[in-house]
Amino acid sequence: MLRLLCPLIVLAPGAFAFQDTEAFPGDLTVSAEVRADELRGHVQALASDAMQGRAMGSEGSRATALYLADRLAAAGFEPGASEGSFLQRIPLERVTYSGVPELRVQGKGLDEVIYNGESFTFSSRGSVPGEPRTFTVQVVREESDVPAEASADLALVMTTSAMKSRRWLSDAGHGRGEAFGMIVLPRKAKARERSKPQGSSLGPASGSGSSAIQLSLRGEWSERFASGDVKEVTLDAKAAVEEGEDFNVVGFLPGAGTTASPELADEILVLSAHRDHIGVSSRIQRGDPEADAIMNGADDDASGCAAVMEVAEALAAGDRPVRSVLAIFDTGEERGFVGSSYWVAHPTHPIDRVVCALNFEMLGRPDPLVGGAGNVWLTGDDRSSLGPQLRKLGIAIKADLRPAMSFFTRSDNVPFARAGIVAQTLSTYGEHTDYHQPSDEWDTLDYEHMETAVRVCLEAAKALAAGTWRPAWNEGEPRL
Repeated sequence: MLRLLCPLIVLAPGAFAFQDTEAFPGDLTVSAEVRADELRGHVQALASDAMQGRAMGSEGSRATALYLADRLAAAGFEPGASEGSFLQRIPLERVTYSGVPELRVQGKGLDEVIYNGESFTFSSRGSVPGEPRTFTVQVVREESDVPAEASADLALVMTTSAMKSRRWLSDAGHGRGEAFGMIVLPRKAKARERSKPQGSSLGPASGSGSSAIQLSLRGEWSERFASGDVKEVTLDAKAAVEEGEDFNVVGFLPGAGTTASPELADEILVLSAHRDHIGVSSRIQRGDPEADAIMNGADDDASGCAAVMEVAEALAAGDRPVRSVLAIFDTGEERGFVGSSYWVAHPTHPIDRVVCALNFEMLGRPDPLVGGAGNVWLTGDDRSSLGPQLRKLGIAIKADLRPAMSFFTRSDNVPFARAGIVAQTLSTYGEHTDYHQPSDEWDTLDYEHMETAVRVCLEAAKALAAGTWRPAWNEGEPRL
């Protein structure tokens, strides 16, 4: 049955192929009430062994996309992607290597070929060139040397540490340097033997919000690049690129506005959760071929998807909210916010109308640090007016009590925050030991806790969708 996974344009309620199987029961109930049994049904469907861990680009990932699209249609949401579809296509690539990558280095009296492993190593998400590609070299010795305008034809040679390089790029408005062609970093490492890189799993395709090539120099080449003698480099990655795809699931609920302010219907509240996980562990399989190696991801983040779905159903079942609501089930969070970054770069609705992006992550178990069952906390609570305003309205949203864990920067709220949108994550994660383990199964979650917690999340969503106030970043935020 996993073969029935062609992209679907419009889904009729109840059309999902797995609905009658014991292996993939799902939840086919649509109601205005958040209920533990409905949450359990969604998590069982998404975290089923049949989904093989929902790795980005896999058949299991596509199956969960169809399930969630079907459930949004049944709830009364409109297709939120292009051409009447719930599925926003994201192009992916897988890279394989036929030989040892080469870098031709040219400059003042210099024309030499150096080799991967021996003199440099490189990595990239989806932007490894299938053909030789040439870059002009610019050395960055001070923060003021970072170009004001990024260029995909430019290789920046950073002469400071990787951490300081990232800060310089970020402070100049370039994030991690995504818009440059190559970021060259010094590395205090000896030359090694020439080597062919391992091929990659599916990742973002070139031009879909992927990062620049990251090149680390070895041996004497760190100093030679830093000297300024190198003027141009040509990377022949010896790479072949195989195309793939995955999808964000996007549903839209039009707002009603008010008689006094009909324009509020044009404002958008985003509700998001990531539907991917990390697949099947090759490490566990190598150790014991009979061991359970499926990373089901029940809490991470089937629980968040179940929460968004129940909140979406409740919002659609009553009177239309004042603001419009966009439900986004992102793919590729585990691979570096691929789906959410893609949506921000290619929004299906005007991004300047998004007033808040409320992300849902790991709501399946109580967190004793914030009071146990039913208590929900907000990442980055001290960064915006969102949490304080919700509490003023009597909605029991707690602050994240683990700021050292940097949860604010570890989920799909990040691409929205980088775009200037107030974007934070609701969670109840208490650092349980099943995180990213095969033991994160649907039957380990506390669905009574989830019911209470998701009702709190629903009240937060209703307060934002009501259109009576708008959250704002505190001065100096967001710091990313």
